[in-house]
Amino acid sequence: MTAPETSEAQVLSERRGSTLILTLNNPARRNALNPHVVQGLEAGFAEQENDREIRAIVLTGAGGHFCSGGDLSAMDLGRGAKRVQFDISRKLALQIASASVPVVSAVEGWAAGAGFGFALLGDTIVASREAGFLPAFPKVGLIPDYGLLETLPRRIGLARAKQILLYARTVKGPEALDIGLVDELVEPGATLDRALELAGTLTALAPRPLRAIKDYYALKIAPALDFERLIQPELLLSDDAAEGRAAFLEKRPPEFKDR
Repeated sequence: MTAPETSEAQVLSERRGSTLILTLNNPARRNALNPHVVQGLEAGFAEQENDREIRAIVLTGAGGHFCSGGDLSAMDLGRGAKRVQFDISRKLALQIASASVPVVSAVEGWAAGAGFGFALLGDTIVASREAGFLPAFPKVGLIPDYGLLETLPRRIGLARAKQILLYARTVKGPEALDIGLVDELVEPGATLDRALELAGTLTALAPRPLRAIKDYYALKIAPALDFERLIQPELLLSDDAAEGRAAFLEKRPPEFKDR
């Protein structure tokens, strides 16, 4: 297994035949997204675009969790820097959604916040029975990102998606399967193996039709990402976001006052 050229090695890449495995590798922070992770993922998807032998990608996380979302301790940036950050996030989300090969998300443990949106950019989602999907955004003064405003209702319907997002409600593995949030449910520790089996099936199919199918479904994600870029940087500078971040880091209930 090899890592991209970042000192932290927070994304690992491995080839299994025609499948590329990209593993978020910061288990101490439950694989929270930060600039090093984003850069590593961008490099991994760029590798896929430049290598025609890669026919599928599996996204997973190390240490028993998929991704705990954005690293709140690394979000203290000014307005301009935040917009640049969202330009980078938008590029990565589009890279995943419009990748020329199918993407399978293998979700163990938590997929929270941006990690929830990140998981749903996959074309197929395999989850552990103990997996949890948490759109914690209103709890920290933010809106959903990584295209979640589009990808969640696409999977489970608008009415149900609104209730989950508005109430920041956790969806556990069995319910996620029942409502169509995930495609398959497996025992804890088995998601990667099952994701690789599905990837193997995909690599045996004609690649050009698969890409055309993906391209069609990727069309509507860009407007959601543009909306995020417009709204989220302002919210990140709000008093409520500051309070939400402080409450999260201090492990206490937030007291929101910004109306």
